[in-house]
Amino acid sequence: MQSSKTWLVLFACLLLVLGAHTMAQAQSGATDMVRSVLDKAMDIQTNPQLQGQAHRKERAELIQKIMSESFLTAEMAKESLKDHWGKLSQGQRSQYLPLFTAIFIDSYTRKVLDFLKKETVDYPGEVPAGKYTKVRTIIMRTNEHIPVDYIAEKTARKWMIRDVIIDGISTIENYQNSFDRFLKTQPFDSLIQRMATQKKAGLE
Repeated sequence: MQSSKTWLVLFACLLLVLGAHTMAQAQSGATDMVRSVLDKAMDIQTNPQLQGQAHRKERAELIQKIMSESFLTAEMAKESLKDHWGKLSQGQRSQYLPLFTAIFIDSYTRKVLDFLKKETVDYPGEVPAGKYTKVRTIIMRTNEHIPVDYIAEKTARKWMIRDVIIDGISTIENYQNSFDRFLKTQPFDSLIQRMATQKKAGLE
């Protein structure tokens, strides 16, 4: 009898250890994904063969590819409209999703091109963010430390990013506020036209 109890205790302990190990793996997976994205972007930005304005477009295309593979842009697009999304027709949604994706990726790529070089990045750890995981990073520069948090979600295939919080300011919340202000006075089709114009302008 005592032997059976001992084995039950040992089995319970083993489950706890395995559970903790699995959680640690999941958490490190989110951080590893963010680290990989940043490392790839910095490698492109510091590649000696891609330096200068003449190679800006080439660098942009490479960075855009990384962004497309790393961000849940469809989910970000829906979240950026909040309650407005449920009021859209299927046709409006079909127009909006690719426009948002193109504009977001262009905007984020421009930030990388203009501001990200070979940085020293600190990874203080991860914390729960509702049903997602917040990966905390700090860009360590000589005269400033810039906190950048990535909200990551584990999909069926891999970890993906669904929001970026720069110095406490959420990218998604910025879009939400901007779109909400616009849609309070203008119809949704006007927003589509405005976004189409912005997409056409593309990267400078």
